[in-house]
Amino acid sequence: MIIYSVCLLLLSACTLKGFKSQISLFFIEQEIAVLNSETDLSKIKVVLQKNISQLELMLKDDTDNEDLHIYAAQAYYSYAFSFIEDVDKKRATILYGKAFHHASAALKKQGISSNVLQGKLIDLNQKISSLDGDAVAALYWTAVSWAKLIEMQQPNLLLLFDLRKTKILMEQVERLDSTYYYAGPDLFFAVYYASLPQYFGGDHSLALKYFSSARKFNNNRLLIVDFLQAKYLNDIKSYNQRLNEIINAPDNLYPEQALINAVAKQKAKYLLDNPTTWRLSLQFYVEFISWIYSIENYINDLLKI
Repeated sequence: MIIYSVCLLLLSACTLKGFKSQISLFFIEQEIAVLNSETDLSKIKVVLQKNISQLELMLKDDTDNEDLHIYAAQAYYSYAFSFIEDVDKKRATILYGKAFHHASAALKKQGISSNVLQGKLIDLNQKISSLDGDAVAALYWTAVSWAKLIEMQQPNLLLLFDLRKTKILMEQVERLDSTYYYAGPDLFFAVYYASLPQYFGGDHSLALKYFSSARKFNNNRLLIVDFLQAKYLNDIKSYNQRLNEIINAPDNLYPEQALINAVAKQKAKYLLDNPTTWRLSLQFYVEFISWIYSIENYINDLLKI
């Protein structure tokens, strides 16, 4: 009887804990919808910092909650991308690392351990291809936070090889739900193929197709698409023009996504005010490394003669 009572008590505690988490998730979802329509970035910065602290506290009480890990990954990623990466690369690296930590924790709940992520490509591909629609969010946020973490740590040739793993994750997202997060897979692959030279699998023509697809899905209203194209394709002729068009776009262009459009405007202004920043993109680093390797190979060939 005592054992039965203890079991009931534990069950009630677990049920209460689960109910509390569900209530919390409901309010998080509602808050995200409200924040997405906000344009006051100074306010958003404070709210994001507060939300990150709250999510970390919630996860201490519910460490296995996949949804909470995904929201935490999204919060860290958004904070780093919107406010930190342009001014403090070292801190952005830490924040993207935390985003990756939470996203991969969510992916672990889907059966993909850290050993699988860090293992062989063939094994990773096999495991990832077996996942279904329930894993889309975990796959997406793991891929984007991992890719950003790699970008922040360039130049580092060894880390670049992990980009192939982020590609595997996002390819599964594309297969399962290509429209996830406002055509997020299209934007990921647009940046992926734009930022890498052909030496590492880059393809500017393919990047343009993905940018066009993302733009079409959002009815030409999502300014971050134009910003990322300007930053990563590095088209000098249209660079200033595209950034100015972003800055001068109406604030009410996409009311449901006013926040990300405000971020795009802020980041476009930063690039215009710092005209050499775009040269420090991933493409520049990889092309520089590729050039070093081509010189090294040329010298080695001469020595053989």
